[in-house]
Amino acid sequence: MKILWIPHTGWHIPQRSHIFCRALAERHEVHVTDLIADFHNWYDYLSWRYLKNFSYRLYRDGEITVHGVPRISPAIFSSTLRHLNSDIFSQLVQLIIDRYQIEVVVGTFVVPPPKAPRLVFDLFDDNVSYWRSIGSPYADEIEQNEQAYFEQSNAVVAISSVLMDKARQCGTGDNLYYIPNGVNLDQYGKKNKKNIRDKFNISGALVGSVGNYDRPSELNRIIGAAKLMKSEDVTFLIAGRGSALPQAKKQVKSQDISNVIFMGYLPSNKAIEVMTTLDVGLCPYDKTPMDDARSPMRLLAYSAASVPVVCTDLKSVRSIGFPNVVLVDDSATAMVAGIKQALQFPKVRPPQIEAYDINKLVTKYEMILQG
Repeated sequence: MKILWIPHTGWHIPQRSHIFCRALAERHEVHVTDLIADFHNWYDYLSWRYLKNFSYRLYRDGEITVHGVPRISPAIFSSTLRHLNSDIFSQLVQLIIDRYQIEVVVGTFVVPPPKAPRLVFDLFDDNVSYWRSIGSPYADEIEQNEQAYFEQSNAVVAISSVLMDKARQCGTGDNLYYIPNGVNLDQYGKKNKKNIRDKFNISGALVGSVGNYDRPSELNRIIGAAKLMKSEDVTFLIAGRGSALPQAKKQVKSQDISNVIFMGYLPSNKAIEVMTTLDVGLCPYDKTPMDDARSPMRLLAYSAASVPVVCTDLKSVRSIGFPNVVLVDDSATAMVAGIKQALQFPKVRPPQIEAYDINKLVTKYEMILQG
């Protein structure tokens, strides 16, 4: 089977499509698009990476063929540029479908539905709610694309109960399927508790978060909790990357919050190793309509690593009902109370995590792609 998957962001950014595409590429010919728009500073726009963004790029990532999409950035402030980028994207997608004889396309909101032998819409987030919450007219364009997918797709895949409800409300019928995010449970069997603790001289409880950090509010919540627990024998570890990290590091330094450690970005195998060392894993999401629709990868990863979790009380998380999860309000004070409760939990893998084994989910997705 020849598959084209259209991710919602740059291929270099950790995301849901990585897990599914890499597994599918073991048995099928998989193509993906690479949409780069993560330019944040003036020097980003003077970089060679930015200049390359104006041209088509073709490269391999393991068994996956990656097609770099030409685009003009920044376009978020200009509907004219957004429409131009969308037209370029649509034309390239159609060329890929025709040139490589693609049999099935997995689309997302970033481009209107292409003409393909079989079309699957991956509804992975409530992006309309997010962009509408910040007052961006881009929300209307996303909503238009999503509605077109609901009407034209052979199948719609939603990642949470909240998004299943949304798809039904938008007219999706018997072609709606539930496939949440997943984890490879086989990778979480090893324990390596001593090395990380020795490296940072940690003797007490280790509470941490492993993920991406582009929202200052999420890091503020963790740092606020660390500040409240500064006098206790609890260390907070923050691992990952994101635009909100530089300011968070300045905040920790200026306020002399000595029980916070930053580890930076970790490759997958190292991230798993770090997760297994935690006594409590944190999912410090905001309480918003978009977050309510999440299928939190962090929560699944912590659970696979047999780690108790403190997570913001989200509708989608409440519906999965993991016994190792403490649900709290989105505040530092509530997080502290949740941490204290979670520290009393045993480190046991919840049996419900078996339903989120990536091997089972890939098989299910493969059946949907084949029709």
